[in-house]
This record gives sequence, C-alpha cells and structure tokens, in this order.
Amino acid sequence: MLEIITKNTVNGITITDLDRLKHDYKTFVLKEEWFKLTIPCARRDITDLLINGESIRHRLNAGVTTPQGYEIWIHGNLARMFSRLSQCIAQDDLLIFKNLEEKYLICESWNECVDGEFVPTSVKQFFANGEGPFWYHKDSWHRLPYTSYDGEDVTGDFSADEDLIHKDTRFYGKGMCRSTKINPTLPTTRVGDIKNKGLRDMMEKFGFTEILQIQQITLEPNSVLPVHRDDFTYEPSKNIVRGPSQLYFVLSGDKDKIKFKFKNVGLLNVDRPIFINNQEFVHSLVYTGDEPRTVLLAYGVSSFTNKRFL
Repeated sequence: MLEIITKNTVNGITITDLDRLKHDYKTFVLKEEWFKLTIPCARRDITDLLINGESIRHRLNAGVTTPQGYEIWIHGNLARMFSRLSQCIAQDDLLIFKNLEEKYLICESWNECVDGEFVPTSVKQFFANGEGPFWYHKDSWHRLPYTSYDGEDVTGDFSADEDLIHKDTRFYGKGMCRSTKINPTLPTTRVGDIKNKGLRDMMEKFGFTEILQIQQITLEPNSVLPVHRDDFTYEPSKNIVRGPSQLYFVLSGDKDKIKFKFKNVGLLNVDRPIFINNQEFVHSLVYTGDEPRTVLLAYGVSSFTNKRFL
C-alpha cells in the first residue's frame, strides 16, 4: 500500500515501473519492486510518504525537482529501499531537502530489451534486469561509473597505420581491434611521441599527457560484447586505469543502435565522448546498426580524469 500525504490535493500523480509502464496512483498496487513516482508539486508541499503504513521519514528528501514535479524512487520492500539509500547517500544529505544532483551522479537502471538470435541468453538477461536508482558521490571519483567529457568538440580524423600496429582478435569475435600495445602495460609514452598528427592532436584535446594504451575497435552489425569486467587486478598499471579513466569515443556507426549497459548504472549515453570505469563495473554491449561501429579507446594520464591523483 502506498500513501502520499500532501498539504493540498494533488492530481495527476504517476508511477513508472522498471519496464517504463505508467500506473495511476488511485488504482496502483505496490509490489516489491522499484518504482519512480512523479508528484506534480514541489517537495515542500509533500508532508509524508508511507509504504505499507510506515513512513519513509527523512528519506523523502531522496528525490529531485523536475519540470514535471517532484520525482522520487520507492520500493515495495522497505528494507531494500532503506538499504539502497543508506548505501548510496550520506545521511547528512537527507536530513534536509537539497539538490542531490549537485553532489551526486544519479543513475537509473531500467529493464532493457535486446532482441536478435545473435544475442546470447546471458546478455539478454543482463539487460532485462533493471536495478532501479543509484547515487554516486562526485567526490569519490574512483567509484564513479563514468564522467562526461566537457571539452571542445573533437573530430575522428586520423590514420591508425602509424601507431596502432598491433592486432588483437582474442575478445572481439567478428570485430577487429588495433592498438598501440596488446595490453595496457607500463611504461607510458608521451603524447608528443604519437606519430600521426591527427591522433596526437585528438589525444591532446582529451587532456592526455601520457598514453598507456590506445585501441581502435570495429564491431560488425549485429555484434555483442559479453557480460564482463575489465580486470586489471594484477597489472602494475592499475593505478592509471582506476576510476572512470578510459576514453570511449564512437568514431562511426549508428549511435542510436548502440546499447551499452553498466551494472548498477543503466545505459550509457555515447552520443559524445565519455570516460568510463570499466574496471569496477560489469558491463555488456549490443550493436544492431546496419554499418560497422568503430570506437576509439584510450588509457593514460589526462587532465580530465586522473592526473590530479597521480
């Protein structure tokens, strides 16, 4: 049972499940799952929220203000809900209402459908298993799943022939991988030592001063990267690859046909370059475009990511 107590009568409350199906508040039956409430009023106009007769108390401040009203995630199992909030959000940030988006990267993991006979069952299950909301404190940089690139626009005009001299077919099935070295192993090289000017200029725009590894990976249409985590536990270079430090830049292909999911995060937006934490987060990718997809990946020391920690 869900009860929303407001200072004044509020109509048009909507409840969205992990399949993105909307339910009417008046007829809604709460299950032990995650749901997103949209209450068309300000937070100050909401007095309390009860689940099965129990108040969520200060956790009412875990929502965000949107043009549609106050949005807050709830779960039919209060223990799971309270545990998630305690795990992700500092208690002091819930005692009074504040804009959590200033301090936290807020992620939403929905149930996603990936079709096709070429998609293994394990990948379909991984995408279908939405996990609801997660909050990652921006001060804990190494624990962030990704960081956005906010620099100047970068074009993908370069030649790979001079620098990406190694070919690796171990992990990419129908795909092709070219790289500066097979594994991201020490030592690093200076960006100034990159031979191709287009690639060198690109790496400089992405803030790199040292390069550990650059890869160019092409996936054919209807390709899958299986559920995995990039494990560098025993690599001497693990301090460089920690956190959201790998550049992910789509060079070609249909970006709308890329589904790239991180566990405990959801789908990543790859419309612009981003830096991803593929070491800490299990992930998988499905590409259903009609043309090959090519992406540029790079590890190194960058002013946009890890330089301040090294």
